[in-house]
Amino acid sequence: MADTVTAMSADPAIVRRVDAVRADSAERDSRHQLVHDVRANKIENVQPGSLPEAWPKPIVANAIDVSARQLSENLAQLPSINCSAGVATSDRSKKFVAKKTKIAYSYVIDSSLKPALPQACDWYLTYGALPILVEPDFKSGKPRIVFDCPKGAYAERDRWGNVVCYFRVFRETARKLAAMYPELADRIYGRDWANRQGCGDEALLEVVKYKDADTQLLYMPERKNLVLMSAPNPFGKVSVAIAKKPSYDEQERGQFDDVLWPHLAKARMAMLGLEASQQTVRAPLAVPNDVQKISFGDNAILRTNNPRDIVRVGQDAPVAAFQQQELLEQEVRTGTRTPASATGDVQASIITGQGVNALNGGYDIQIATGQTVIGYALQQAIELAFEMDEKFWPDSKKMIDGEINGTPFQEFYTPSKDIRGNYRVSVTYGFASGMNPNQALVFLLQLRGDQLVPRDFVQRQLPMDVDVSALQIQIDNEQVIDALKQGVFGMLSSVGILAQQGMDPTQILRNAARIVALREKGIPMDQAILQTFEAPPAPSPTAGGQSAPGAAPGGQEGPGALQGQNPGTGSPFGVAPGQAQMGPGGRPPLQQLLAGLTAGGAPNLSASVRRSVPA
Repeated sequence: MADTVTAMSADPAIVRRVDAVRADSAERDSRHQLVHDVRANKIENVQPGSLPEAWPKPIVANAIDVSARQLSENLAQLPSINCSAGVATSDRSKKFVAKKTKIAYSYVIDSSLKPALPQACDWYLTYGALPILVEPDFKSGKPRIVFDCPKGAYAERDRWGNVVCYFRVFRETARKLAAMYPELADRIYGRDWANRQGCGDEALLEVVKYKDADTQLLYMPERKNLVLMSAPNPFGKVSVAIAKKPSYDEQERGQFDDVLWPHLAKARMAMLGLEASQQTVRAPLAVPNDVQKISFGDNAILRTNNPRDIVRVGQDAPVAAFQQQELLEQEVRTGTRTPASATGDVQASIITGQGVNALNGGYDIQIATGQTVIGYALQQAIELAFEMDEKFWPDSKKMIDGEINGTPFQEFYTPSKDIRGNYRVSVTYGFASGMNPNQALVFLLQLRGDQLVPRDFVQRQLPMDVDVSALQIQIDNEQVIDALKQGVFGMLSSVGILAQQGMDPTQILRNAARIVALREKGIPMDQAILQTFEAPPAPSPTAGGQSAPGAAPGGQEGPGALQGQNPGTGSPFGVAPGQAQMGPGGRPPLQQLLAGLTAGGAPNLSASVRRSVPA
C-alpha cells in the first residue's frame, strides 16, 4: 500500500546552503547555548559535578540574569517615528507626512511592539543580535512586525549588508508537527507501511524555516529533508532587518559572553564557603585523656579536669576567601558594565566613587548605543512594512487608530494613495538617549536658558508622552488667565489711593467679592472676570452737548482724576505691569532656579528666594 500524499524533499542547493552557514556559525551556537544554560542556572550542563547533590542550584544570585533584565528594561523604550524627509512647506505635504506618520505608528501598535520590546532587548543583549521580521497578515490585510529569537537564527548578507537569506532552526515535538501536517504524519514519525515503529509523540525533531527572495520553505533535516511547507515569495525580497551588537570580529557576541566564567567561579567559591562552614560545624571533637565517656545531644555533660582542652578539630575560613569573593563580584560587575547603583546597591564596598561614576557613564553609553542600533533596524522594518502594504493591498481602504504622544487619532488610508512609493521613515530616541532623566532635564534647561533651542524642541524631548500642540495651548491659556488676574490685582491695589482722594472704593471691592463668589460656583476665572466687568449700557449724551460735570475737555485728566495713579494701567505709579500683587514699590520676590551638574556629573537643582526693599 502506498502513501496517498507524495512527499517532497528540499532543494539540495538550499540544504547545502543551510548546512554551510550552520557550520560557519558553530562557535557562535556554542556560546549561545552556554549563556542560555548559565542564565537558566543549568550549571550541570556547563560544569558537570561542580555542585553537590544536596545543592543542585547555585546559592548566589544570578548576576548575569539580573544584569540582562536590568539593561533590557532600561533599553526597551519605544522610539519616536517621523516620516518627514525634509521641511514640509505646503499644507498638502504636511498632511501627507502627518498621515504617513500615523500609518507607521499603526504598524507598531497593531504589532504590539511596545510590550514585546523588553524581551527583544533581552535577546539583543544576551545573544548579540535581534532579527526583526515583517510578515503579511492576509486576514487583517496589514503587515506585522515580529521580533524573532536570535538563538538558532542565521542570515547571509550581500556586500552592502542587505539580508539575502534568512532561516531559523528550532525543535518541535512530533505530536505537534503531526497535528499541523496530518497528511505527513507517518513521515514525521518516521514510520512506513512495512514497519509501523517510529519515534514517540514527545520526541523533539529539528525543523528549518528558510526564506530568500524566491522561496519560503519549511523542512525537516532528520526526515531526509522532508518538506512540510513550500511557497514562492511574492514580496520578492527577504523582509528581515537585523540589529547586530558591535563586536571586534564578524561574529555575533553577546554582552555576557566573557563574564560567564567569573560568575561560575563566584558560585563555586560560595559553595566551597558553605561546605567549609558545614565541615567546621560538624568537625570531630577533641577531648583530654581523662574523658572516659562522651555524651551527645542537647545539654550533654562531659566530665573532665581540663574543660578548656575540649575543642572541635578544624580552622576558620581564610580571609583570602572573602577577598576573592569580592574580587569576583567586582569582575562580574565590570564585565557586565552594570554599576552597583543600577541594582539599588549605592554603597559599593570595594569600588571607589570615581569607579562608580565611570560605571554609570558606561551604563548610559551602552543604553544609547543599543537604542541607536535597534532604532536603525526598526527603521528598516517599518520601511519594509510600507513597501509590503503598498504591494499586497494597494487599493484597499483601511482604518487605523491609536495614540501618538498622548493624543488619540483615527484615520482612513489607501496605500497606493497615501504611501505612493515613499517608504522613508526616521526612527529616533532623541538627543538625550542614554542620559539619566535628571541629567537630560538639566541639560534641556541649560539649552533653553541660553536660548539655544526653542520651547517646542524642549517639550518634544521631555521623557514622557505629551501632545506638544495641546500642551502649548494650555500654557498660553494659563498665561492669559494670569494676565487677567494681574489686572484685578492692579485694580485692588488702587483702593487705598481712591480712599485717600475721597472717592468711594466699594464698587471695586464688590467686583472682587463677586469674582470670588463666581469661582466658588465652579465658573472658570476668565468667565468670572468677564461676567463681573460686563460693560454697562452706554450713557445718553447730556443736553446741549455739554460734557459731564468734572470731566476735562478732550479726555484729558481733569480735577477729579486720582493723584498718584497711572491712568494707563490702573495701578499706582512705580508698580510695573504684572506686579500689582507683589511687594512694596512693585518689587517682586525673586526666585532663582539654578540648574547645573556637580563635578561627578550628577544633577544639581537648588532654589533660593531673595526679597528687595527700596532704600
